[in-house]
Order: sequence, then C-alpha cells, then structure tokens
Amino acid sequence: MTPEQRYLFDLKGYLVVRAALDAATVGQINEIIDGLEKLTDEQSAERGIARQYRGSDSLYATVAPPPPERLADYDTPALPCGEPYERLIDWPATIGLVQELIGEPMRLDAASFMSRNPGGGFRFHHGYAELLPYCQYAFDDGQFKCVSIKIGYALTDVNVDDGAFVVIPGSHKSNFTNPLVGQVPDLSHPLVEAIPCRAGDAILFTEDLSHAAVENRGAKTRRTLFYSYAPAYQCRWPNLCDPADNFENHATPGQIELVTRPATFVPA
Repeated sequence: MTPEQRYLFDLKGYLVVRAALDAATVGQINEIIDGLEKLTDEQSAERGIARQYRGSDSLYATVAPPPPERLADYDTPALPCGEPYERLIDWPATIGLVQELIGEPMRLDAASFMSRNPGGGFRFHHGYAELLPYCQYAFDDGQFKCVSIKIGYALTDVNVDDGAFVVIPGSHKSNFTNPLVGQVPDLSHPLVEAIPCRAGDAILFTEDLSHAAVENRGAKTRRTLFYSYAPAYQCRWPNLCDPADNFENHATPGQIELVTRPATFVPA
C-alpha cells in the first residue's frame, strides 16, 4: 500500500483499483453467468448456486419489474461456480491491500454475485455512529484494524446512470447519526459521491462506510461480484463461503487457508 493509498483510505473509507481484473477473467466470469441464467431456478440450485431474488420487502434494495427476457434482481453465492471465481480469493491486485487493512490473520467470510436491473437502487446503510461487531473501522498504533473489508468487482461498465456504487466519504468515522440512512441516494446532495467504474475495476471499502447504489436509470443490467474479508476470529456469512466440490484438491494452500481457516480463538 502506498502512502497515498493509506491516506485516502483513512480519509474516505474506500479505494478504487482500476483494471484490477484483466479482460480475459471478466469475460470468463460473465460467460459463466450467461450460462447459469439460461438454467431454471431449480437447475441452478442443484449446482449449489441458488438465486435469492430481491423483492419489495427488501431492507436495502428497491426493485422494478425486470425487462423482458431478464431475470429479476437476484444474488447468488459465487464460490460454487469454481474457476475463475476461486482465483479471486487471493487475487494479486487486491489481496495485499486487504491484508494491510485488516492487519492480522484473516479469512474470506463471503463471496457473492449481484445482478441489478434498470429501475432499482440500493439504500444507504452503515456509517452512522453504530457499534456493530462485524463492520467496525479501527486504526491503532499505526496500523489499520478493520473488522470487515469488502471488494466490489465490476463485471460491467457502470456509469453514474447505470446504478453506480455511492458512498458518503469519511462516514466510517462519524460520531453522529447519518441523516441519509435508509434513503436511495440523491446525487444532487452534497454529501453523496458516486464511483463510476469500468468492467474489471475494483472498489475496496470498509463495511463501516455508509454506502448504497444510485437508481439504475440506464438500459443495462449491472453485474457485480462482492468478496468480503474479516479477521480470522469472525464467523462466515451463512452459505456465502461454501466452495465448489473438490475445492481443496486443486486450490492453492493460500486459498484453502482463507476459505477454511479456523477461528483464532477457540472456546474452552
């Protein structure tokens, strides 16, 4: 991590790594998604890739009826897809940054894919003087000690009108309640900062940062992979870190450790 990156992450709560994924890897991942979307929900679930559709009762998401021939907004676990998703567990362009931001033995605690159609958005959450054990931002004795670092890998170009990721910079250190929490971002508000991306770009952010997504007013479906890391003592998110069959037979020792690492503290 460069001195500028350290400064910016502490100041704003996020970093952007442009072209973190090469075009070939992005193409392979999208090709797999294209194939999976031709399957029925039952066929996809049989492969361990069950779709969780976002409905009107979602806590964070706002949704619109899907365009013709497209699935409704949905999430799936990523690792059951196998390669090339497994490569991202310790992807060279990002894993070193994550390790420095967590600052101690860590694990992958979730890996998921999100598909977002035109018309939907995502409400602001976190960054409002809360004390949650799974997302705390901390800096101690010259080192980052973040409890949750997420990476959003863009699989499609996302301009501001395409449902871009949005943050309130610096909100990870706020001592006051966020007045915008629960609202879909309004880009005219002076606190709001959108982060447009090209396919292959990565956004690293502390989960303590207030974040959301602007309403997708474009014609494209937005595709994003989210990989989440935490100190090794943290629990995994349910069903979001289960690897493909025979994972341990072909994964690297580093990937196996990040996925299967036991907790640092074991109850007596």
